[in-house]
Amino acid sequence: MKFGLHIRFAILAGVLAVAHAQTHNPFQAAYDANQVFELRDAVEHSTAPLFYKAAVEASLNSVQAAEKDLHSIIDAAPDSQNAYEAHDLLGNMYFRNGMYRGAFNEITAALKERPDAADPKSMLPILTALNELPPMTIVAMRPSTLQIEPDSIFLPLKLGGKEAEFFFDTGAGISVLGESEAKELGLATKTVEGKMGDASGQGVTGLRVALAADLIIGDLHLRNVPFLVIADSGEPWDQLPRRKRGIIGIPVLLAMHTLRWTPKGSFEFGFPAQPLNVATCNMLFHDSNPVVDVRVERKHLDFTLDTGAVDTDLNPAFAKALPALMKSGTPENRPLEGLGGTVHGDSILLPSVTLQIGNRNTLLKPAHIFTEHGNGTWAAGNLGMDVLKQAPAFTLDFDAMTLRLD
Repeated sequence: MKFGLHIRFAILAGVLAVAHAQTHNPFQAAYDANQVFELRDAVEHSTAPLFYKAAVEASLNSVQAAEKDLHSIIDAAPDSQNAYEAHDLLGNMYFRNGMYRGAFNEITAALKERPDAADPKSMLPILTALNELPPMTIVAMRPSTLQIEPDSIFLPLKLGGKEAEFFFDTGAGISVLGESEAKELGLATKTVEGKMGDASGQGVTGLRVALAADLIIGDLHLRNVPFLVIADSGEPWDQLPRRKRGIIGIPVLLAMHTLRWTPKGSFEFGFPAQPLNVATCNMLFHDSNPVVDVRVERKHLDFTLDTGAVDTDLNPAFAKALPALMKSGTPENRPLEGLGGTVHGDSILLPSVTLQIGNRNTLLKPAHIFTEHGNGTWAAGNLGMDVLKQAPAFTLDFDAMTLRLD
C-alpha cells in the first residue's frame, strides 16, 4: 500500500519538454529516455556538448553552475529547441528549491516561445499563484536531532507558532496540507485553477495555496513557506488525526542539506555533508524527483525515491529491463492508490527481488511489477519505506547527492 503521495505537477514531470527527434547521439538518447545516470556517465567519459553538461549540472542540483551554462545556451540561440528545454531544466530546478519566482519566469519565457504548449499552459495558474507570494527564505539552520516515534516519518514542527507533526516526503514536489488542517492552523487559502498529478495518474483538482509565515523544524527556521491545500476526505488524510494532516516536501528537505532517519525513533539533519563525487554519487534529480541508482541482477536501474510511499512499486520499465526474471512470476491485477483515487493495472508477482543500493542488499518480498501504469513511464521503480527501513538507518546527503543505507 502507498500513502499515495508521489506528488508531481506537470512542471515536475516534464513541463516545457518537447522530445527531440530520435538520433544515434548517446547523449540525446539518454536525455530523451530520462536516464539521468546514463547521461551523467556519458558526459563524464567523453567530451559532451554544453547542453548535456548543463543538464547533468541541473540533475546534481548544482544551481549556480547550471544557471550559468543554461543561460549561455538560451542567450546563444533563444529560439532553439535546446533553449526551450533549458527553460524546462531551470524551471524544474527552481521549483524543487522553492524558488518559485524563478520557476514562474522560466515557464512564461517558454510560453513566449511555444504559446500553445499544453504543459506550460496547465502549470501557469499554480506558478502564478506561487509567484505572487513572498519568497521562501531561510532564517536560521543549525544541526538538529529530533526524537520521533519508532518507525514513524512524522516530524514535530511549529507552523505559524502552532505545533503539529507532518511527515517528510521526498516524493512531494511541494509541501501539502489537508483542507481541515489549513483551517485548524488558521491559514488563509487562495483558489488555484489547476490540476496536480498523483500516483494514480488521475490527478487532483480543487487546489488552493496557503502561505505559512513561519515553519520551524528543530533548528531550521523558514519564512514564507507555501503549502498546496487539497481536500482531505480521502487517503491518506482520513487515516490521520488533526495536526498530522500535512506533508513536508522536497523544497524544505533540500534546505536541510543532509538528513538521517532511524527506525528506532530519531531524525537528524544539517550535519556536515560529504564531498561531491560526480562520477560515483548514487542520487540525482529528474525534475523534482530524487532518483537513485539501484542494481538488480547486475543491471543499473533508475528508481525514484519516495519516503511518502509505504511500499516499493516496480514499474513497466523494470519488466522491460529484466524480461527473463518476469518469466518466473505470476500474473496479477494490483491497485495503485493516489490522492486522485485508485486505478488497477496488470502486474507480475515475484516471491522476492534483491535490490542493491550502494553496498547494501535489500529484499523486496514479495515484489509486484506493474506491466502497465505504475509510477511513471521512465523509472524502473519507486523506492519506498519498506526497503529503506531494512537498514539500521538511512542517510540522504543532498550536497554529495548520495543515499546511504547505514
